[in-house]
Amino acid sequence: MRPVIAFHLLIAIFFSYAIHCAGQNVMERDSKQALQYGVYELSFHTSEKGKDPFYELDLKLVFTLPGGSSVTVDGFNDGGSLFKARAYCKETGIWTWESESNDPAMDGLSGSFEVLPSKLKGKLTVHPRDPYQFAYHNGDWFLHIGDTGYRFVVASEPFWKEYIDQASEMGATKIRTWFAMERSAVSDLFEGDGKTIALNYWREIERRIIYTLENHPHIVLQLIPYAEDADLINSYASGNPAALKVAQYAQARWSSFPNIQWTMSNDMVIVTKDSLSGREVHFETINLMGRDMAAREPWGTLLTNHQSRFKGYDFAQEPWSDFVTLEDLDQVAGLKILEYREKIRQPIVNDEDRYELYRPAAHRRYFFRRLMWASLLSGGHATYGGLRTYEAYGGHNIGPRGQMSNDYISFEGMEKGVSGYFDANKRGILSQGAHDFRHIHQFFSTAGIDLAGMQPDDALVGNEPFKYKVIRDRENMIIYLANPSGENPGTDFPAGKVPEVEFLLENGTFQILWFDPDTGTWVRTGGITGGQQKFVAPSIEDWVLLIRKVD
Repeated sequence: MRPVIAFHLLIAIFFSYAIHCAGQNVMERDSKQALQYGVYELSFHTSEKGKDPFYELDLKLVFTLPGGSSVTVDGFNDGGSLFKARAYCKETGIWTWESESNDPAMDGLSGSFEVLPSKLKGKLTVHPRDPYQFAYHNGDWFLHIGDTGYRFVVASEPFWKEYIDQASEMGATKIRTWFAMERSAVSDLFEGDGKTIALNYWREIERRIIYTLENHPHIVLQLIPYAEDADLINSYASGNPAALKVAQYAQARWSSFPNIQWTMSNDMVIVTKDSLSGREVHFETINLMGRDMAAREPWGTLLTNHQSRFKGYDFAQEPWSDFVTLEDLDQVAGLKILEYREKIRQPIVNDEDRYELYRPAAHRRYFFRRLMWASLLSGGHATYGGLRTYEAYGGHNIGPRGQMSNDYISFEGMEKGVSGYFDANKRGILSQGAHDFRHIHQFFSTAGIDLAGMQPDDALVGNEPFKYKVIRDRENMIIYLANPSGENPGTDFPAGKVPEVEFLLENGTFQILWFDPDTGTWVRTGGITGGQQKFVAPSIEDWVLLIRKVD
């Protein structure tokens, strides 16, 4: 560890990772008022006794918003005669609604409610000033720091609360999570007949979505309804009712939630041949699913798909696709992000790279902070992975709230499933791979800037992206000096030498600030004018250089 150089820019600011909405009901049920960017729910009861409530009864609500636009949503059965329909409250003012149903008891009903201002952030959307960045609906820039928690919403995982609470604490703003009890099958979404919705399972998923919304509303859950179930996905094209129902029912229940985003499937091999095997799915099947979900989506929830490692993203030009999702390896120079920025004007996310426990880097903490900084300064976004969350929790002899009991014998199996990030580090299962993500929040919060409108410019410092990453606008320039010990991202350590960079700075007067990415401390070195300049970091290892124009 390098020596800590104490300097605080402006005042000491600590970024709050758990944003609570004390005293606010994020979800309102059958009331006359709701909060902007929250969820409003209405309840109905069917009089039909002989029809299948999931496949034969239809309920739609038409919401008319204060601005005059209308949105039609599907209702859904939530057990017995109970149906529900939900709205995402994106506008303040008086809303009205009318029901449409093939059941006379639920048809032709109407009402109104008022949406009041709130401090909620709202849904994730493409940034209005930058097609490569995300924002919340309230306009705040979304600092994408992803984490992989596949089994977070799976009913069998005992430490899901510890997982999400500590993911928030370590700085995650997006969680990848799927509906599969088993990695390659989402069959638990249905009862034994393979058709009837297994309500208890869906309700448990919802409980965890609501917990996240109420306790960490800044976190977006990337819901992956079909997971890696190739058989069910491939049956979608032939009209399998259960395959069609997964997406339709999920959208009816949760599209109204501000903290979700849709990724249809995970890590699938996209092909165009007719003969399929293993994890292969046909391009046109995913395309059909995407078109159906986009056409049905009432509230603009973002939609993408995820395919296998090194295969890129085949849907960048499809109208339903809102952003690019990649799976690659050792993208510590952001080259794939830069490649796709040339192809399409959408956000680009490297959602899988190395994991702490799968293809681990020699220096995991350095690798992941390097990956995150390089991705951000390439104008893109990246995701971390810790435990083997694609497998069920396998620990034993664990007491309440994740505490080890007195007769604990070994750590065998505890690397599986979801549990608290900091707990896993204390047990020696993880090696602090995500410890420096909080400092990224601190950097942008303290500096008072974001990346919307900034452009990658590695050419400024000689096009050596494995050493230097640059992003800039007219007022600010951010340079990450990775300072690797070698030329292999998987085995590199931060070098035990002081990094430096030299380039031609445009005319003007500039403030020079250094940020230590593994301690979160700032060093100010004064001002300079333009011209050929050499910048020498305050000490060894990697550093972030912030150059601000002051005239």
